[in-house]
Amino acid sequence: MALILVIDDTATMRQLVRRMLERAAHTVLEAEDGAAGLMMFERQGPALVITDLIMPKMEGIETIQQIRRSRPDVKIIAMSGSDELNLHAAKKLGADAALAKPFGAATLLETIDRLLAVE
Repeated sequence: MALILVIDDTATMRQLVRRMLERAAHTVLEAEDGAAGLMMFERQGPALVITDLIMPKMEGIETIQQIRRSRPDVKIIAMSGSDELNLHAAKKLGADAALAKPFGAATLLETIDRLLAVE
């Protein structure tokens, strides 16, 4: 399966997403904010990035844009518990998909399968 980077400032959310992904046989990396996520992204080269939008140090939109500049081919899922406007903006600025929190494992895994099947 795929190497996936999960970026979220909330540890419980990262752990929840990790469990969903590992049950589907994905390998998971975690970062607590966009800055740490970008460093991990550059070192590890995941096939897919799942990033929260509202985080300290570097927000998700900036993280998405920087990932797009360095590797336009990587798949990106934006997630947010705030309003739909943020998710819409994330898609316009480079995310391949956007999920409103909370979401279930089936929704997340279907989105990942759809994005990675395009490769």
